[in-house]
Amino acid sequence: MKKSLINLTHLFFLFTFLLPGIYPQEKNGTIIIELDKIENQKGSIQVSLYNNEDGFPDDYKKALFYKTYPITPELNKITIENIPYGTYALAILHDENDNFKLDTNFLGIPKEGYGFSNNVKGMFGPPSFNKAKFEMNEKESYHLMKLNY
Repeated sequence: MKKSLINLTHLFFLFTFLLPGIYPQEKNGTIIIELDKIENQKGSIQVSLYNNEDGFPDDYKKALFYKTYPITPELNKITIENIPYGTYALAILHDENDNFKLDTNFLGIPKEGYGFSNNVKGMFGPPSFNKAKFEMNEKESYHLMKLNY
């Protein structure tokens, strides 16, 4: 009986104090997005967070995180919590008619607000993942996002 108590004490010590140092916990942080300007109260804001170029920025179904936020007068800050440290890019759409896509005119010019991390813009189309990417390597990653209308 005494020997089994000693073994349990050793196991408890091992799992509580030694193994977490050997196998570090995955670090997670919070992405804080401040929206610079929402032109009107129509529709919703759609936020997509990508961890690679696949689907960026048009296919929200391939995003690591996607959420639609109804527009209210108070909506100016969006928080995405528990994101593992890594490389990401943000795409934001002010979807005025809630059809889950960026509407354009006959020339392909956007008719709705949009924005990307680093506030990058593309030439004749959206920017690449590489231009919009940022490193998430701190407890909080702050992004002031300017929507382009």
